[in-house]
Amino acid sequence: MRFPAWVLVLLACLFQPVLAESPKAPAAEVDQAKTTEQQDMDTLAQAGIRQALQAIAKSGGMYPFGLMSIDGDVKAVGYSGDPADAAPAEEWAGALFMKLRQIGKEQPEVDMLSLFKLHTITNDAGEEIVGVWAQVDHRQVRPWVIFVPLVKNAEGKHEIGEPIYYATEQPLFESHQAQQE
Repeated sequence: MRFPAWVLVLLACLFQPVLAESPKAPAAEVDQAKTTEQQDMDTLAQAGIRQALQAIAKSGGMYPFGLMSIDGDVKAVGYSGDPADAAPAEEWAGALFMKLRQIGKEQPEVDMLSLFKLHTITNDAGEEIVGVWAQVDHRQVRPWVIFVPLVKNAEGKHEIGEPIYYATEQPLFESHQAQQE
């Protein structure tokens, strides 16, 4: 499956997240209502989603990867071996989740962790929709999952759909798990 690169990159630049639970409000009002940590999470999510969409535009797919932030310095976490030896994407995503958890546990200076992968959902009409799934976690704020669907338009080309936000019960930082129990 090939996506026009310029369309996805342009749309990714215009991507502005809005919490699904919030009533529609101008972006400036939504940003003012968010804490600094939530705004940082949005920034990290946008950066990772932009990278994911660029990979999809370039190659038609993407392999799961993570991003971590230490005082605003963002570093990628991903598979670095021979592509021929790489595990299936879903298997690697599970291993990467555990690796990110380990990083969060062993490196207290890491303030945010995120995981990005391709994911397919089934909509209410029974159609399968592929998109970018992102989990973003901050040590001080409840973790979120964001799904950005890639929806076929009337011409059969993919467009970025409305992002869907929801809280998750499987945090990347184990400290969240202890707080929830």
